[in-house]
Amino acid sequence: MESMRRTLTLVVAALVALAAAAVDGSAGPAATQDPKEIAKQLLESDNGKLLTSNARLALEAAVRGDRGLGTDLAEDARGAGNTDAAAGREAQGGDDPGEPKFRNVRVNNPAEDTQQIDQTTQSETSIAVVGSNIAVGFNDSQNTLLRFTQATNLSGFGFSHDGGKSFTDGGVIPNKAGCLNFGDPWLTSDRTGAMFYSTLALCLDPSRFSTLEVGVAKSTDGGRTFSAPVIATKSAGALFYSADKDAMTAGQDPRLQRDNLYDAYDDFAGVFDPRTGFQFLHGLGVSRSIDGGATWQVSYANRIPAFSRCSFTQYIGAMPLVDPGNGTLYVAALKFFQGFANPGCPPPTPLTRSEVVFVSKDGGATFGPERLIATVNKTIPSPGFFSLLNLGDAKLMRLLELPTLAITGDGLFASWQEGLGGHAHVRLARSTDGGTTWAVSTVTSGTGDEVQPAMSGDASGLHILYYQRNRNNTLDVKVSNSSDAGATFDTRRVTTESSPGVFTFPQFDPIIAFGYMGDYIANVSDGTNQFFAWGDNRDIVRDFFWPQGRNDPDVFFAVQGRQEQED
Repeated sequence: MESMRRTLTLVVAALVALAAAAVDGSAGPAATQDPKEIAKQLLESDNGKLLTSNARLALEAAVRGDRGLGTDLAEDARGAGNTDAAAGREAQGGDDPGEPKFRNVRVNNPAEDTQQIDQTTQSETSIAVVGSNIAVGFNDSQNTLLRFTQATNLSGFGFSHDGGKSFTDGGVIPNKAGCLNFGDPWLTSDRTGAMFYSTLALCLDPSRFSTLEVGVAKSTDGGRTFSAPVIATKSAGALFYSADKDAMTAGQDPRLQRDNLYDAYDDFAGVFDPRTGFQFLHGLGVSRSIDGGATWQVSYANRIPAFSRCSFTQYIGAMPLVDPGNGTLYVAALKFFQGFANPGCPPPTPLTRSEVVFVSKDGGATFGPERLIATVNKTIPSPGFFSLLNLGDAKLMRLLELPTLAITGDGLFASWQEGLGGHAHVRLARSTDGGTTWAVSTVTSGTGDEVQPAMSGDASGLHILYYQRNRNNTLDVKVSNSSDAGATFDTRRVTTESSPGVFTFPQFDPIIAFGYMGDYIANVSDGTNQFFAWGDNRDIVRDFFWPQGRNDPDVFFAVQGRQEQED
C-alpha cells in the first residue's frame, strides 16, 4: 500500500543508483537473473530507501525469506528524501479555517480498532457512487499482525445506502487466495450500477518470487460486499515484478455502446529474453477490462529501460480519465527525469519533475506520444524526492506533486500542488485541444499551504478539494468551485472541526511509514452533486501507551449539492 507503510513511491531513485553502478561496471540488477539477488541489490543501493513503502515491504520480506512486516522505518523515512527530520519546513502564517458549510459523517468505526494496539490508521480515500449507494475505500492498518498471514489485509471500506447520511464500516475486502490486499484503494462505478475497488495485492507462491500486483474487486449490492480481487496486472514470465500507485476509472468505449474499466499504475519488471538477455523495465501500465472486471488486458502508455547510460526517467501517480463525450482515455502522471554526465551522452541535466499526459483514442489499446502539461517545482525545498510539511513536533506530512484530472464542457483540466513563493499552492492547467497544449494558472495563494488536491468536473463547473494548513498548524479541508473554467473560484470550508497532525516521525502506528499521513483524498461527482472523503485526525484515542490521549486518523465524508447534507 503506498498507504500504510508505503506512501509515495519512488523506486526510481533506487534505480538511479543502480544505473550509476552499471555505468561504472559494478554489478547491478542487469548482471543477474536471480530475482532474490535483484531485490537485494535494489534494497542495498544508496537510494534503495526511496522504494515505495509497500514495494519495500514486499521486497524485504522476500529477501529475508520470511513473512514479517518489519523494516527500518527511520531509514525508510530518510530514504524518502529526509536525511534530517528538520528538513520539513515548519508551517508559518496561513489562513484561518473559516466557517464550516457541510455536515461531516465518519465512515469507519473506531470502536472496531481493538485487536492490534495502536494499529488504528484509516486514511487515503476513494469513492464510488451509484444513486444513494456510496462506497468509500481507505487504507486500514488494523487488519494485520506484524507478520504476513493469509488474513493480512490493508484494504478497508465503508458503505452507505442513504446518500452518505450514515455509514457502516464494512471491514476489509476479501483477499484472493495466495494474495494479500496491500492498500492503495481506488474505487469507481459503471452504468450497470456495479462498483469496483482497485488495490495493491502482494501475491506469494513457493514456486516463484513474490509479486506486487494490482487487483480489482467488484460489488453488485451497492458497496455492501465485494468479491475477492481479480488480478489486473500481468507479471507472468517476469523474474521480478512490482506495481504501485494504482488509480481506476470507468467510461464509454470510443466505438461500442459499453463501459470499459481502466486501471493505471507504474511498475517495474525484470524480464529475460533469450535474444536480448535480461532487462529491467519501468512502465506506466494501463489494464483494461471490457467485461465488467472479469478479465483484463494490459498495455503501456510508455515503457522504457529502468536505467540507461545517459538518463533516468520514472513515472508515478498515474491518473486515468475518460471523456464521456467520445470515449477518449487520458492518463496523467508525475514524471521525474535526470540526464547523466557520461561519455557520448548529451549534456547532463538536473533532476526535474513535470506533469505529463498520454492520450488513447482506441480504448486503451495504444497511446500517443507523451504531452507536457507543465514543469513543476518541488512542494517544499528539501533534500530528496519527497517534501515534508511540518505540522508540529514529530508531526510530518509527506507530499509529492501528484496530478488529478477532470473534464467539463470547457475542456480538460489537470491540478496538482507545487511550491510557489515559499509555500505550497494548488495549480490548474486547462487544455482545449485534447491534451496537446495547456495553459496554467494558480488556484490558491497567500501565506498558507494547500496540498493534495482532488478534482471533479460536471455541468456546474470545476470542484477542487484540498487540505489547508491553518495558522496554528492544524488542517482543514476546503473546496474551491469555479463556474467559469477556472478563471475565478469560490472557496468553502468542508470540515466542521480542524484537526492537528498525528505523530509520524516516529510513527505512533507500528506498521505505517514515517511521514505518512495519507497520500491523497477523494472527490467525485455524479453529475449534480460532489462527494468528498478525506483522512481526518480530530478524534482522540486513549490506551495504555497513551493514557493522556492522542489524535487518531479516521475517514470522514461530506456532500456538496444536496441541501439536506449541508448545515
